[in-house]
Amino acid sequence: MKIIDKKGKIFGIINIIDLLVILLVALIAVFGAKRLSKSPSVSNAQSKKGIIYMDVNEVKMATVSKIKEGDPLYDYDKGTYLGKIKKVSYEPFKKEVEYKGQVVLAEVPEKYIVHMEVECDVKENDDFYQVGTEQIRIGNQQRVKNKNIATFAIVMDIKVEW
Repeated sequence: MKIIDKKGKIFGIINIIDLLVILLVALIAVFGAKRLSKSPSVSNAQSKKGIIYMDVNEVKMATVSKIKEGDPLYDYDKGTYLGKIKKVSYEPFKKEVEYKGQVVLAEVPEKYIVHMEVECDVKENDDFYQVGTEQIRIGNQQRVKNKNIATFAIVMDIKVEW
C-alpha cells in the first residue's frame, strides 16, 4: 500500500491539503490559547499588606455618618473587595471663591470631605498597584460602595507596609 495514492490521499483516507489545513488550524488554536492564558506580571507578585488613602469630596452629613470604621469597601462596577475601612475622619469642604479681588478658600455650607484609610492586600509592579482585580493609581477616581454608601473616592496615596 502506498503512502500517497493517485488521488493525493494519505493512506487513502485524507487529502494532503486537507491535512495541512487541519494542522494549521490546530496550531493557531494552541498558540492562541497560550497567548490568551498569559496573565499580567503583577498576578505572580506576592500580596503585601497596604493602606489606600482615599478622599470623598463634597458630601452631606448623611453620607459622612454612614462611612464607618471596620466596614468592608468594594469596587462599585465589578463588586471586587478592596479592603476594610481602618480609619475615618472628616472636615468641612472648602472651595476656591473670589472675594474682593482675591481667590480664597471658603467653606461650603453642609458639605464635607471624608478622609478614609482602607486596609487592603496590594500587589505591585512597575506600572501600577493592584487591589483585588482592580488597578489602583494615585489621583484616580474610584467608584466605591458597601451596604451603606455608594460614592466616588479619589485615591490620595498608597502605602505598602510589609
